[in-house]
Amino acid sequence: MSNIKVYRRQGGDAQVIAAGGKLVVQTGGQIVPNSETQAANIADVSTATIAWTTGDKAKVNSVFAALKGVGVLATS
Repeated sequence: MSNIKVYRRQGGDAQVIAAGGKLVVQTGGQIVPNSETQAANIADVSTATIAWTTGDKAKVNSVFAALKGVGVLATS
């Protein structure tokens, strides 16, 4: 018997991704809440009113890019 890593839990109330499994969102795919509305775009941090280092801005922008990449945030 094979080791299933991605499956729908009995009862159908959740999709389970076990260790070693992954969820692949293809181009154009989205991850959305119950409203089925994608979150609005959040512009990259270019100028902040607080004293952020360039590294801090890069980290935040990387999070935005990751969320956009899997369809959680709109790209524009």
